[in-house]
Amino acid sequence: MRKLTISINKGGVGKTMFVKSLSAAAADAGLNVLGLDLDSQRNLATWGKRRNKEGIVFPIVKPINEQDLEEELRRAEKAGCDLVIIDTPPGKNTESLAAMEAADHILIPFWNDQDAYEGVARSWKTAQQLGKTASGALNFATPNSITHEITAAGVLKGIGLEMAPVVVHRYDVHRQASAMARVAQELEPNSIAADEIRKLWVWLDQRLQLCTIAQLQRGAA
Repeated sequence: MRKLTISINKGGVGKTMFVKSLSAAAADAGLNVLGLDLDSQRNLATWGKRRNKEGIVFPIVKPINEQDLEEELRRAEKAGCDLVIIDTPPGKNTESLAAMEAADHILIPFWNDQDAYEGVARSWKTAQQLGKTASGALNFATPNSITHEITAAGVLKGIGLEMAPVVVHRYDVHRQASAMARVAQELEPNSIAADEIRKLWVWLDQRLQLCTIAQLQRGAA
């Protein structure tokens, strides 16, 4: 079982959208996925409840507290879960630290903003102190422009943090989908927004060898 934590020392950069979208993409790829909501706002968990009311079972989403994280991860692995994606609160807090410490990899979402870049640097420093691998993912980029991408690449290169090769642009379908308890891939599967999420998932899958590990484990069983 692999554990992916979505975290940054800042709010408002789209952490929960990444958790929703990547969890759904992983489930579509055939993985047993669990989304854990450590954020006290419970936006991920609320989205999951609305999906359940509409008969959409996957991905499974659960709200948890920091003290339950370790036990919940043990249960997930015992139950045959392939991937756990953890949503974290904004800012510096013990919940985010615990989630980062538990992770096999940390994805740090950000947008083209000085405060966000400072949050990236702080989160990357924490990941390094914990001995964790991490990558940054640019979100809310302006469509049909590479200005944000060029700036972001330069900033991340300067601090030595890998940047995901897939940029997620500011498309309203993400907001519309969330309001309908969906993700972009489900609401508008042929949209650019959906394609970006699928490509980001493919990159993460290859980066962490998620599907390969799941196949080997099932073969051994």
